Amino acid sequence: MATSDVNRGAAELAMGQSPARRNAGVAGQYLSLGLLSVLVLGPIGLTVIQALSPPFRYVSAGRPLHPVEVSWQDRTWFTGGPLSVIVRTLIIVALLAWLQKVASGVSWRDKAYLAPSRIVAIVGGTVVVAAAMSSVFQSFFEADGNTALIVAVAMVLVAATQVWGYLSSPKRSPAAAVVMALFTGFGVIAFCIVTMGPTVWTLAWTRYNLGPAMGRSLVMTVCVTVLQVSTATMAAYAFVFLRFPFKRILFALFMATLLLPLEVTLVGNVATIRQLEWTDTMQALVLPFGAAALGTFLIRQGFRGLPPEIRDATRLDGYGHWAFLTKFAVPLTRPVIAAFTVISALSAWNQYLWPRSITESNAFNTLQIQLRLASSSEVANANQAIAAALVAAVPVVLLLIAFQRQIIRGLTAGAVK
Repeated sequence: MATSDVNRGAAELAMGQSPARRNAGVAGQYLSLGLLSVLVLGPIGLTVIQALSPPFRYVSAGRPLHPVEVSWQDRTWFTGGPLSVIVRTLIIVALLAWLQKVASGVSWRDKAYLAPSRIVAIVGGTVVVAAAMSSVFQSFFEADGNTALIVAVAMVLVAATQVWGYLSSPKRSPAAAVVMALFTGFGVIAFCIVTMGPTVWTLAWTRYNLGPAMGRSLVMTVCVTVLQVSTATMAAYAFVFLRFPFKRILFALFMATLLLPLEVTLVGNVATIRQLEWTDTMQALVLPFGAAALGTFLIRQGFRGLPPEIRDATRLDGYGHWAFLTKFAVPLTRPVIAAFTVISALSAWNQYLWPRSITESNAFNTLQIQLRLASSSEVANANQAIAAALVAAVPVVLLLIAFQRQIIRGLTAGAVK
């Protein structure tokens, strides 16, 4: 009996201490994540500050941790053209929807974030942001001394629209919902002020002609990525599931192309493009990168991990090579293919040497060439070049956000047995 009483007392003591330990562990995790976020986002914040501040005045002020003499636009939410209004409105809708999705603790497929309370929060928050930011922008432009009050009121109004949506989650207490709503109001208004209020973003976009350059880079990136993923998938399938003479030797020669950097074949490829009279054309930007040995290797490794029983069963069911590839092989190796898709897109988006070598007219410059021209401009407008670089990084950030789960699955595939 004495032993059982001691064990029962120890269990009760452990149960009594577990909530405190759990809370301490959670607090430690959040503290660690907060410190890591500061380390990661800190340089980005400093870059944004440099983009908003004229360089000479910023250096004269001792490079402070805040923007110096920011030039604000005289605008409302609905100025700047229909496309600009639609884009910024969709950004706020997507941001609020993502926050409501995170608060609900479900995935996009579950669609629990589309509950009536969350729909009201998303739509109401967007309307309040559109109405409040006009006053905020005008206050910043006129420097009327009421900016702090107007910004605080805007943050509270946005927070008020989000409380109901956060309260609809059963895992959230009222106090936690209010705190999250306040952080949402602060973050959304601060995001709008930094990204939509200063004139440097508009100046960088128009002065360096980023729109057409970004469009060409986007078309080139999409075409190169589609071609590389398609050719790599089919080549990997052939090297794994098909039988043909000298397969291993051909694969070794195929992989040997990874040892040849772009600079080695640059002169010959440029001469070929000029002979074909493809200078300043999209096919010259895309076709030389239509296949990638790295993608073939990665997807081949993914295909080799498929159990042979799957191929045998599909063969007995009458599936041919194309049906097996599209219905079984590709879906089962989707994380690997998605990871290579991101690698291919980033590589195509950041191309500079090849587009610079086969373009002769500035009207056909890609984004990276335009950024090079911006960085070589006069020092007095160096902050505009920094702003242009930040604008060019937005598609990359969106790509990484869209494929973050697939990237993690692709990198961790095979790590757990």
